[in-house]
Amino acid sequence: MFPYAYDSLYLGGGTPSLLGSSSLKTLAEALMGPSLREASLEVNPEDPVDLGLLRALGFNRISLAAVSFREEFLALLGRGHRPGDVFEKVEEARKAGFSNINLDLLFGLPGQGVRDFEEDLRTALSLRPEHMSIYLLEVPRHYRPSLPVAPDEELRRMYYLAVELLESHGLFQYEVSNFARKGFESYHNLKYWRYEDYIGVGPGAASLLGSLRWENKRSLRSYLGRLRRGEEPERTYYPLSAGERVREKAMMGLRLVEGADLCGEEEQTVEEIISRARDYPEFFEIEGCRLRLRREHFFVMNSLLASVL
Repeated sequence: MFPYAYDSLYLGGGTPSLLGSSSLKTLAEALMGPSLREASLEVNPEDPVDLGLLRALGFNRISLAAVSFREEFLALLGRGHRPGDVFEKVEEARKAGFSNINLDLLFGLPGQGVRDFEEDLRTALSLRPEHMSIYLLEVPRHYRPSLPVAPDEELRRMYYLAVELLESHGLFQYEVSNFARKGFESYHNLKYWRYEDYIGVGPGAASLLGSLRWENKRSLRSYLGRLRRGEEPERTYYPLSAGERVREKAMMGLRLVEGADLCGEEEQTVEEIISRARDYPEFFEIEGCRLRLRREHFFVMNSLLASVL
């Protein structure tokens, strides 16, 4: 058993569903425990994973990388599945007993218009997921001359179309990119956004304990080699000052509809951030030591956070 108390587990950041049954059983035996409230696994729609086994092992939430329901966009991104694979995986998951399914969609794909994205959203909604995540595809600027990338105003329309459409179907926004039916918000991911402690396991994984953050080196060969020799994985440590912790907590918390709770943190930095936010009353709401970004400005979040942090 892992030497820390925890009540959520998320296997992702790669393709864990490609593991064979024996490997998944080994992981479950090492990581599952009676205190787990949420145990999630990322699944690619084309992976031949035994969802019945996953449910029997204790996983109670799966996240499917649907991406798009248009074959031309899936091909453009080099995805290995077809739209029908998503339908099949959702049906398999329901039969296996999963009652908490997330679908990931991308928008801002080269050549994608507002109507294309609306069609993807409506198709995803027809599968009645409990949770949906929508992410903007970031196309590097040096590729843009050769790719038909939508202008910012059209991307903005896509984003707020998603907010309106998803909420009209009972999936309420609780984070800048995440929507859920009441009670199905990602319990695990909320820990990141609320800046609670978490432990990351594996190459490249990050962790946070109090005012200490660290990241494992990304090399799989190095990671496995050190473990086989009985050594700790190679890591880079980032001790956080009280002020740095406040700024990071604010940056993460402002992604949430509920905002950032800075109460109990280092007072001087909290007051500096709150003071700067007061200069932008059209963007921020302030209640004591709590700070919220108004939802109508979520699409330009990064520039606004730079103004106050």
